[in-house]
Amino acid sequence: MDSINLPQLSRLASQKTGKKIEFKTAEKVGSGYHSDGYKLTSSDGATYFLKYIRSHDLGFEYPERKISSLMVSTGMGKRTGNNPAPIGVVVLDHEHEIILPEISHDAKIFHLQEFGGTGQSYSSLLEKNLNKKSVDDTDRKQLNAIADALLKIHKTKHQSLHKEQLIAIYNDGLRNILIHPELSMMILSEFPDEYKILDLAGQKEIIGLMYENIKAWMGRSDRLTALHGDFWGANIFFREDESLFLIDFSRIPWGDPAIDVGWFISQYLWYYHSTGNEYFKELAETWLNIYEKKSGDKEIRKAIPLVIGWTGIVQIYPRWNPNCDIKIGTKYISHIKEILRRKEFVWNE
Repeated sequence: MDSINLPQLSRLASQKTGKKIEFKTAEKVGSGYHSDGYKLTSSDGATYFLKYIRSHDLGFEYPERKISSLMVSTGMGKRTGNNPAPIGVVVLDHEHEIILPEISHDAKIFHLQEFGGTGQSYSSLLEKNLNKKSVDDTDRKQLNAIADALLKIHKTKHQSLHKEQLIAIYNDGLRNILIHPELSMMILSEFPDEYKILDLAGQKEIIGLMYENIKAWMGRSDRLTALHGDFWGANIFFREDESLFLIDFSRIPWGDPAIDVGWFISQYLWYYHSTGNEYFKELAETWLNIYEKKSGDKEIRKAIPLVIGWTGIVQIYPRWNPNCDIKIGTKYISHIKEILRRKEFVWNE
């Protein structure tokens, strides 16, 4: 019971409701998949229910996700006038003591950040090199800078010392490749059944192959690291002084480093197929060798298939690439499937 601070909860509940509430006791009354339940009794005999989110390897292993789930629950109860009514989502740690405000349907949502400056995205730089024949010193300098920026992220390790929790967080990162609302299943759900590059049978096949790869890596918490979550050229910028900055961290906060590495490598794979230019294959191998050497990760090529199915279908997504050449797209997806079948990043498709 020491983990439940009744004086803190009393202060917050009083502020939120506008009446004096002083919790005296907390009695555990049950447990669920994601939480434990407590009955709180106040000095006037009134009772309240406290839902305490716990991590049980089912998707609530980091605080942002826990807060999100409870905010959703509060909104559901409020708009339906449920009784007993929700009071709010409480956040308590060493620095914060707050009940979060509810969010209305018409709320405007922003994310305020520092301004990184002006510069050119790495994607725009690649577009200028479509006819380039070989990797040069300028490329190598950029590739080293990109690898260093990613490794700075990947050197951040989770603070938990509990093996079971680390496994749960790692597994959650793998599952998100398939089930995150911005990733694989969302994209594939919009593919026409008769799409010539990847029809319904092909869509089922690629999901199955992705699942096989994900299952094969489950539990590898020794590889757990912080991620960027959307690491590709459009989110990598070079300033005029050649310094680099990153934007748009998103989607998967923790997981296998290959999620970021595969995300980045896939842009070269697409350019290789769409242009037929060996330069992009050389770029990919040069960068991968740089990352492999600097990170010491000898498994990275075998782990890249974890995310390559997602990045593959993105390139042929009808909404984003409505004029995709059928021949190029079909060959590209065939290569993606071969990588997934062989469970290793390879070129001899």
